[in-house]
Amino acid sequence: MAQTFLALFMLLLVGVLYRRVPGVPAPSILRQGIGTLVFNYLLPALTFSVLATAPLGSDLFTVPLTSVITVIVSFACSWLVYGMAMSGRISAPTAGALMLAAVWCNCTYLGLPIVTGVIGDHVSRVPIVFDLLGMSPMLFTLGATMSMRMGQTEERQSIPQGLRHSVTRPPFIAAIVGLLVNAAGVPVHPTIIGALSYAGSVVGPLMMLSVGLGLSMPRRASMAILVPALAIKLVLAPLVAYVIAQPLIADPDVFRATMLEAGMPTMMLTMVFADRYGLDTDILAQAIVVSTLLSMLTLPVLVGLI
Repeated sequence: MAQTFLALFMLLLVGVLYRRVPGVPAPSILRQGIGTLVFNYLLPALTFSVLATAPLGSDLFTVPLTSVITVIVSFACSWLVYGMAMSGRISAPTAGALMLAAVWCNCTYLGLPIVTGVIGDHVSRVPIVFDLLGMSPMLFTLGATMSMRMGQTEERQSIPQGLRHSVTRPPFIAAIVGLLVNAAGVPVHPTIIGALSYAGSVVGPLMMLSVGLGLSMPRRASMAILVPALAIKLVLAPLVAYVIAQPLIADPDVFRATMLEAGMPTMMLTMVFADRYGLDTDILAQAIVVSTLLSMLTLPVLVGLI
């Protein structure tokens, strides 16, 4: 386990050091290119190859269910803290950004390499279904609705529009096609599965590099309002997931993978929503950085506890 986290940290460090190399493309340009490549091609390839060959069991329902309930409980707690208790002390855009930070986790881009590295490739389906069938649809519906209410722009989106946006994303389409192929028993040539798996194997390393490219030190003045979001994301969410998953998931490795997913730091995709709806992108970026750094401490502890 220690070797896995060390290897991932070294990839993250490469991204941090890249920013100090003169004469190379800007980190933002490189991150955009990596994100486009991974989201539209490599992640769909990995998703199909995993779900088309994965054993069809109850975890295809229980893992997303755990994800959805964890989101709902975390959202309720973040609303109590930032939407009510701190109302008037911080602006609505800042409160909305901190709620995004507290609720939605980096369950694929960071979760996939950590889960497969710590537990094994046989649970690679867990990060995918935790995200694509649970976390992301909730972001495009509940998260978007909250962002519109708390943000400064006039743009509006209905929940059906959010769902439509979620289900038309390439990774989600690949997940549904993979599950249908698997359920129908449609044979897929091993060469095709091998090629897709090989392409998808670079998703984890590339995204760890991308995280490193975006890391920068947060401001000390922001830490006080960040603490509740960090506590909800890194401590409360795994506890909620434990209560939900423990009686539902019998496979110990799938259970451990689900717990790790719930303990992942803030999702980078939330920045897209903050930009789109006029939330406080600065405080959200700091939350992503701090939660990612802290997760290098909390995730090994979580692995030890489960």
